[in-house]
Amino acid sequence: MTAAPRWDEAMRLAAGIAPLMPAADRPLADCAGAVLAHDVHAPMQIPHFDSSAMDGFAVAGPPPWVLEDGCPALAGSAGATLLPGWAQRVFTGSPVPAGASGIIRREYSAVTHDGPPASGAGHTRLDLAPGSPVSELEPGRHIRRAGRESAAGEVLVPGGTVLSPAHIAYAAVAGLDVLPVRRRPRVALIQTGDEVRATGLPAVGEVRDAFGPQLPAYLHLLGADVVSQVRIGDDPAETRRALESALGGPGAGADDDADAEEVAPAADLVLTTGATGRSAADHVRRVVEDMAQEVVFEELDMRPGHPTMCTRLPGAATWHVGLPGNPLAAMVAMRVVVEPFLRAALGLPPAPVARVQLAAGAPAATVERLTPARRITAGAGAAEARTDGAEQQWKLCDRTGSNMLRGLSQSDGLVVLPPRAVEPGRQVDCLELPWTARS
Repeated sequence: MTAAPRWDEAMRLAAGIAPLMPAADRPLADCAGAVLAHDVHAPMQIPHFDSSAMDGFAVAGPPPWVLEDGCPALAGSAGATLLPGWAQRVFTGSPVPAGASGIIRREYSAVTHDGPPASGAGHTRLDLAPGSPVSELEPGRHIRRAGRESAAGEVLVPGGTVLSPAHIAYAAVAGLDVLPVRRRPRVALIQTGDEVRATGLPAVGEVRDAFGPQLPAYLHLLGADVVSQVRIGDDPAETRRALESALGGPGAGADDDADAEEVAPAADLVLTTGATGRSAADHVRRVVEDMAQEVVFEELDMRPGHPTMCTRLPGAATWHVGLPGNPLAAMVAMRVVVEPFLRAALGLPPAPVARVQLAAGAPAATVERLTPARRITAGAGAAEARTDGAEQQWKLCDRTGSNMLRGLSQSDGLVVLPPRAVEPGRQVDCLELPWTARS
């Protein structure tokens, strides 16, 4: 156990305990945003046949040519063998007949019907139109060769890729129907607080719930599924029951009239919000410490987010992260602890830590701070700075108390401020937020 690790050590610890999610085949339509479990290879060459890139004529040899009568070659139909001196009408995407040396675009063609040519009675003559570019006669012109995009057996998409619509389309073109992807980690969310109001305007002594709408969206963005979400009061017994329910088992999470023997799957990660401090009112910490099979860390050596805790609950595979009750503190803990855990569970590498330059200084503090900041522009009306490394200029956001969200809502990331005064132009570490990160 590390009692109070720094933010970077906490990231390493969280990634190190995460269980790798199993892989399963999923239909292409369900794969967007999923993580590919291993390399996927092309089962055939792409394209798998020679096709025309233009509407026009497939020709064999130099001009002039005899144009075959009958049906043209259409996309999806196989053409016949083309003999030297002959041509066949083709359309974009249609198979190129065997023996063709190239494609003459329709606008560069000249078709004449002034009598049957000597080489083929009853056929039409095709020639290159006057003024046409000589490049039209280059061998292979306007032919999409089989295998030009990918060879059979070539890696289409490497393992560990977060699948985009483009990856899915590429897999479909290759003839694949399913892809092997990592199961999304299952997260159980337990929100605490007698004073928390879920909807409407809070009264004096109440606070509006920021976590209920925010955390599921954040977790989904990180590749997780929220399998349960409950709100409970500040009661130790109720907290214990909620944690035990998240561990799965017969009847766990089921309705009262459901089959009591129904087995609910255990969550891979349980998140609680609030009551992780060390006062007499912080019941979540006391209950978790009593239940925990392993303590990864009890708190973090940073502000905000200091009372964040990480433990293993009873059972082999369920981990718990106790988020602080202050909303900014909880979001910092999500970025430092929960995001590395989920990325590792999905087989993804750690998100990079950038080095950025502060445009203005910051006063001295007693502890390391992770503070919301944003990229700044080079001047009025200028585009955002898009260079990497120390050339990036960042500005600290205003209103960044641990109970505030305004600064976070205007930020691009969290800059790490050391426990001393920071002068303008200093380079510092920066954790970009997943909804603003550009890599």
